[in-house]
Amino acid sequence: MTERTGNALLMFPPDVFQMLLDHEVSKSQRYGDSLTLVELLFEADPAHPESRGDAELFVIEVLTHQLREADIPCALADRFRILMPATSTPGARTACERVRRFLHPENGAPVALSVFMGMASMPMDHSISGDELIQHASLALKHAHTNRLSSVVAFSDIPDATPEA
Repeated sequence: MTERTGNALLMFPPDVFQMLLDHEVSKSQRYGDSLTLVELLFEADPAHPESRGDAELFVIEVLTHQLREADIPCALADRFRILMPATSTPGARTACERVRRFLHPENGAPVALSVFMGMASMPMDHSISGDELIQHASLALKHAHTNRLSSVVAFSDIPDATPEA
């Protein structure tokens, strides 16, 4: 469960996030629940490197208001991970597009932002581990970032996607 204090969203530290990911993957495998992992990368205006901190706080504020209480967010050094229990690819895509809309400058972003999102959902046979889910979401994010795609990229959208060894 996402922790909130007042109106602030608390990001889970990476080690806690990993434990929650492993738990949710096991639960998904056992009960057949949907599960999606989203990776979000933002870039502030490179002409103003001092704006990165403001941009990061703005992203956290948007996530605070747009994520469900059941979603599990984690801030890493250069990106965010969001685990969405009981959420399939279409539902996660809808949630990501909503977050993306709020991150546009016309919606109050304090600085110009480029936002890239990749996601991976648990396959129907529930055959992958948490680490593989992370790897798939990271590859989808890499594809979005490399190709400068403004839409959310699902691992299943990438032609001939195979995880790197």
